[in-house]
Amino acid sequence: MKPTHLLTAALLALSTALTPLPAVATDAVAIKTVNGVATYPEGYQGTPHRAADEDPFLSPSNSALILIDYQPPILQGVRNIDHEELINNTTGLIKTAVIYDIPIIFSHVAVGLNGYDPMIEELRKLAPDAVFVDRTNVNAWEEPEFVAAVEATGRRKLIMGGLWTDVCLAYPAIEAEKAGYDVYVPEDTVGSISQMSHENGMRRMIEAGVEPITWNVVPAELQRDHARTDRLKEVTRVFMEHLFKVDPDSTW
Repeated sequence: MKPTHLLTAALLALSTALTPLPAVATDAVAIKTVNGVATYPEGYQGTPHRAADEDPFLSPSNSALILIDYQPPILQGVRNIDHEELINNTTGLIKTAVIYDIPIIFSHVAVGLNGYDPMIEELRKLAPDAVFVDRTNVNAWEEPEFVAAVEATGRRKLIMGGLWTDVCLAYPAIEAEKAGYDVYVPEDTVGSISQMSHENGMRRMIEAGVEPITWNVVPAELQRDHARTDRLKEVTRVFMEHLFKVDPDSTW
């Protein structure tokens, strides 16, 4: 199957999973399929965006991305996922957040305190406008500056990644859930010192209400509709390069 067909299939599968949906805005254009083909008016941009507080899924208006402790020495301790794959997936995730202009928070630990190596530059440079929080606490949620940064986004759905799964990610993810946020962890962007450590961390978060996803869910869910063309070309490139791992400039 061609990569573009894979993308179409993925988004169509997502749209199927979303039915039946609550009523949307009354200005929705009625579309009818005849003999298996629908006809759309000129300039059609898909179904109306759902209100941020009524959308049960990730959207550009209700989500924020938070990445914790993606630092070289901490990455070296990750043993349950290939490092190159983890960086590739995290890169796709950050690029997606930038495309849809959702708030981004990066946090690393002990840089100002004792000169610990900062966030991996390859990832940091992808979002130069991200809010940055340097911490001393293993649990970011116990750091007032971090919590204030989360609150300042005004978003209730948090896409959270971190190293390691069972420590610096699990603690603030669980705390955020207890504080009333909906937390989503793209499991293929995180890792820990062993598969057992990773699985224990995921289990602990899930029991607290955190939703496990994979990174490709985020661009599919934020885009949502093929007829919304303003960011479709950009996000398709992310799918091609980081999910299907083909040249995004090739002929599809």
